[in-house]
Amino acid sequence: MFDSRSYEVRQKISIGNKYRIYEGDAPILESAQKKLRLKEDFRFTDPETGDERFRVKADSVLDIAAAYDIVDSQTDERVGAVKREAISFFKHEYTLLGPEGDKVATIRENSVPMAIARRFLTTLIPFSYEIVSVDGTAIGEVMGAFSLRDKYSIDLYGDDVDPRLVVVGMVVADAIEEN
Repeated sequence: MFDSRSYEVRQKISIGNKYRIYEGDAPILESAQKKLRLKEDFRFTDPETGDERFRVKADSVLDIAAAYDIVDSQTDERVGAVKREAISFFKHEYTLLGPEGDKVATIRENSVPMAIARRFLTTLIPFSYEIVSVDGTAIGEVMGAFSLRDKYSIDLYGDDVDPRLVVVGMVVADAIEEN
């Protein structure tokens, strides 16, 4: 698990935010956002066994200022966190923080015109994000596909960032934005 540089995320049709994550053709994780919580709470499980692999909890009640800590449930190791940047209705941006809380990358929408179209016309327009390192180098991309529920690919260009942080962080960002 997490040996690849390419992943696919498919949102399941259900009440609430549920996702299945694939590495190649193999499902590696499922996720569900716990409902009716004061603080956001996500659990990522093994699709075959149901064993919890990752847990994600918001550090505050307010979504607009929250950082979402990502913890490996098997080792209790902190993988990092995803933090929403200042609210921008026109272009969403998230910071990925490493295990020690240092900024390691940013996930941001590619196109302001497409982002505006998604917000004002229809959410059926696929979203597109770029993943950039601290120095501004492109290290990956997230490309949505036309679908009734979210379906997108995550491609990383190198070993600059932990793929667990990017994949889990992107699913959390997608659920928060209710893309």
